[in-house]
Amino acid sequence: MNLIKINFFNNNYYSRKYVLILLFNIIFILIKQNKELILISNATKNQKKIGVIGVRHDTNIGNNLIKFAISIKLNELGYIPYIVGTHSNNTDISFINKTTNLVIINNNFSEIKKEDYDILMVNSDQTWRKIDKHFYDYGFLKFAENWKIKKFVYGASIGFDTWQFTFKEDENIKKLIKNFTGISVREYYSIKLIEEHLNIKPNFVLDPTLLINKKYYLDLIQNYKGKKIMQKKYIFIYTIFGSEYIKNAIRNASYFYNFDSYYFQLNNNSSIIEFIYYLFKSNAVITDSFHGTIFSIIFNKPFITIYDKFNAKGRFTGLGKLFEVQDRLYENKQQIDIEQLIKPLKINYKLLNKLKIKSINFIKKNLKK
Repeated sequence: MNLIKINFFNNNYYSRKYVLILLFNIIFILIKQNKELILISNATKNQKKIGVIGVRHDTNIGNNLIKFAISIKLNELGYIPYIVGTHSNNTDISFINKTTNLVIINNNFSEIKKEDYDILMVNSDQTWRKIDKHFYDYGFLKFAENWKIKKFVYGASIGFDTWQFTFKEDENIKKLIKNFTGISVREYYSIKLIEEHLNIKPNFVLDPTLLINKKYYLDLIQNYKGKKIMQKKYIFIYTIFGSEYIKNAIRNASYFYNFDSYYFQLNNNSSIIEFIYYLFKSNAVITDSFHGTIFSIIFNKPFITIYDKFNAKGRFTGLGKLFEVQDRLYENKQQIDIEQLIKPLKINYKLLNKLKIKSINFIKKNLKK
């Protein structure tokens, strides 16, 4: 401060001029920063908060990546998403805790207050399946039944090939969804079932993981080194049921194509970063998982998917038709053509982009309606 006084009152004209310019620049920067802070503050105030309601938070790979992806997409559209659900204390939710605005319901959904959110959205995944006692809340927003607030469903799945609700439950569901601005599902086969039981025709949309640019997934693994160095070509193996047919396919591929194998096991300590890293780095994929199949498509990896009656056949066959990869999907006991593991994918990306636009437009329409 003393230095500025000395320079300013010095008889030297250039010293005074320099100090005046310096002071002017400091004042200008402070005013500019203050304006920017005000603009940011106003933008945040004007951004609508969306309560994204879904099934419980747990270790499930697909469920976590759905929540991550829908959060990214809603942020891109200019909204503030909050990923809401219950949580079992013995499951690892560190991934979504770090990558989303996570909200944990401790006891029941009545903890959510009307003023918490501007819009409520039922998220994708198996939100129309009776996973636990909260299914009326996470699937049909019963806790907000009488709220005058925008409500819609994005990409729900019933989880089975057959209808699982009773007649009484159907009637309750009809009452709960009558004020929804829009309803959509992620599987074609469920549209007919919903029409028959609920007297509505839902829209078809893509799984949220397909809505965002794959760079978001690659950003997650940018600094990940991997816990195992693979020395040669390898198959990424992600199985939930681990059938004998999958084991045979792995043995045959290893023998004929000299592939190594990387087994990814789903458990409480499983890392989603690890899942993305080793699938992305792999040369081929063998899986019995819906999202194992989807991420093979996202990363353009030759794959074989083996499903059975426990997996909901319609989810896989619908995905196969949608992306024209039926020849890579096998029901248990079918003869597997392991040559698919060295055949490049031929995805109809023109159709994928068209469906992506349609799905995003569904979200936009229901956010603004």
